[in-house]
Amino acid sequence: MKYAQISDIKQLIQPLEKGQHAISIFIPTHKVSIPDNLRADKIRFKNALRDVTAELEDFGHSREDIKQYIATIEKVAKDEDFWQYRDNGLAIYATKNKATYYDLSLEIDYAVYVNGKFIISPLLVSNNERYQFVGLDLNLKEPRLFIGSQTGMEQILQDSLPGDLEVALRIDEYQEQHQHSTSPGGTRDAHSHGHGGKNDKKDKDIERYMRLVDEAIRSSQISKGNLPLIIAGEKKHVTMFKELSKYKNIHKQTVEGNQEKKPINDLYKDYWSIVVEHIEQQETLFAQMLERAKHRDGMQKLVTGEHIRKAARKGQVATLAISLVRKTYDSVIRRFEQRFKIALPSSTKQLMNIENTARVVMNYGGEIKAMLHQDVSENSRYIQAIARSK
Repeated sequence: MKYAQISDIKQLIQPLEKGQHAISIFIPTHKVSIPDNLRADKIRFKNALRDVTAELEDFGHSREDIKQYIATIEKVAKDEDFWQYRDNGLAIYATKNKATYYDLSLEIDYAVYVNGKFIISPLLVSNNERYQFVGLDLNLKEPRLFIGSQTGMEQILQDSLPGDLEVALRIDEYQEQHQHSTSPGGTRDAHSHGHGGKNDKKDKDIERYMRLVDEAIRSSQISKGNLPLIIAGEKKHVTMFKELSKYKNIHKQTVEGNQEKKPINDLYKDYWSIVVEHIEQQETLFAQMLERAKHRDGMQKLVTGEHIRKAARKGQVATLAISLVRKTYDSVIRRFEQRFKIALPSSTKQLMNIENTARVVMNYGGEIKAMLHQDVSENSRYIQAIARSK
């Protein structure tokens, strides 16, 4: 899958060549590639091509021009395998000569826009680090690693993670002995564990085992992203792993207790509940920051696009909150059932207000946060900002 980085979004906001139109297509897609799902995704794509054609005709483009636009978009999905590896949503961006796409970790309603600018706000709020996670079932028999989102999770790296502790350490010791025996002048007693007692040896064995788990994760593609790693396991093992692991983004919250026999669906509920709780905590924290900004000298809360853009051009906007994500199910008690969806405003005027404001804030170095829709004030349904007053 292909997710937009901030550098990609900055590229999309560059001015277009004269006479070109920016085409933005948003399609809800399916992670499960069964025939019915693939058929539905392909039909939406064909519908988008039809709608793009109609929009370009309204703008007065020639038939040859339109053919070139459509041919460029079609190249994005020319491979049959393209539709088998999608996330919950898809964003396609095209001009007459160039097209690209990005997966969205959240579902989005079907929409097509043809105008002078690409619609980037869905990319800004579909932060895969916020709505996706890596789950580690840390045990000494058969550690399991998962990658998940609000649609579920799948097990990964089954062949890379160590199995049973004793077996894994025997293999590791054999490999170490072989390496040192074939190295010039290399000798080492792989069974030497110091002078401690039986418990000391056991702890050192567990530590070595944890390092094998960490190495397996860090050697994979997973470590190249920044998804939060949520660990399930006995407290002492989790603490040890956190202390020695070099993974960049380990979540503070854990699923406590040995989970090796827990079914995947039940473990997913534990992981996703932690993700949802973290999102709620972020929402509360930012709401508090906005409230404090109204009462702090040198800070202010801004709630209109015009005021935010004016402040941004002066380098005064610290953080812009864009609230285009809605909860599709809300339950504090059953957090594992909560789901989120990108909901673009039906008004083109409101959407362009968001787009123009986000562009100015990005160009002048401000931070952009994705927030839930219900947290926006009545005066400004979709955007608000914390700014320095001087």
